[in-house]
Amino acid sequence: MNQNDENFTYNEIMSQSSSWKATLDGASKQSVEFLEWIRKPRPEVVFTGCGSTYYLSMVAASIWRTIVGVPTDAMPGSELWLYTDLAYLKPASLLVAISRSGETTETLKALLRYRASVKGDTLALTCYAGSEITHHVDQVQLTHLADERSVAQTRSFTSMLVLTQFLAGLTAEKQDYIESLQKLPGVCEKVLSTYEGLARELGNDLEMDQVILLGSGINYGIACEAMLKMKEMSLTSSQAFHFMEFRHGPKSIVTPNTLIIGLVNDLAQDQELKVLEEMKALGARILVLTDKPERAGFDFSVELHSGVPSISRAPLFLPVLQLIAYYRAKRKGLNPDQPKNLSSVVRLS
Repeated sequence: MNQNDENFTYNEIMSQSSSWKATLDGASKQSVEFLEWIRKPRPEVVFTGCGSTYYLSMVAASIWRTIVGVPTDAMPGSELWLYTDLAYLKPASLLVAISRSGETTETLKALLRYRASVKGDTLALTCYAGSEITHHVDQVQLTHLADERSVAQTRSFTSMLVLTQFLAGLTAEKQDYIESLQKLPGVCEKVLSTYEGLARELGNDLEMDQVILLGSGINYGIACEAMLKMKEMSLTSSQAFHFMEFRHGPKSIVTPNTLIIGLVNDLAQDQELKVLEEMKALGARILVLTDKPERAGFDFSVELHSGVPSISRAPLFLPVLQLIAYYRAKRKGLNPDQPKNLSSVVRLS
């Protein structure tokens, strides 16, 4: 499909491999001072953001807990700002504030409240040097080639996630993990090339009027972000659930017009595939995303063949799902570059 310069979202989705590579290359060139700072022992780490970057914070917290091995949590910026006392943040902790623009009011207020009340260390992850958030933190880490003209976050989200993964490996001094991340750009490019046709097919099928995203562990935050892309770009009814939790009531909404997308994790794939089989038996159509071919019988599949451990591959699940949302928006006559009622930055007066 030929795309022109007006299709910002499409171009940003398809350029993610370049953004990831540039971001990893840039992160590897950080100064010795930053390496010493990020490796400083801390009793707790909290990630915060709003909208997409809150979901990114959820994924980042799971990865940080696993790789670095310290208590880590994720909170929406508004919760940290308005309900600071409920966070029970420890002195000498680290707050990682994530913001694509670096200008989101709630994230900035959360950061300032944290500095005033907890007085811990602060780190900003953003796509824009010199943005407001960079003036209120101890350290800044930037993505590269990840800035966006579109409203819905695509390459900015995955690039900031890749950056977070690199920082986790750096903090834990796990070179094997860092090396596994270097494979992601190449795999991303292959996955997009292989499965763009499937994304277009699913996006164009408007008989499917409901999309359910299932993901557990690290993949739950990814499922939430994919859900948000479906809502933002294509105004599609979409929800995200943990795999096993979907049985406990939510499965009542399944119809033959439901597309269920399962982000399968190696750690629990047997149980997660059983959930998908049950939902197929209830009439849903199933798209399974997995690293390698699993049990046959599902309607659609995306096989990553990444060759990297599950703790490394979270960003790879999103590009195809972003494309489905993009093509669905186009099929419905919507403009994915400018979603209804949305702006690229939320500023509160």
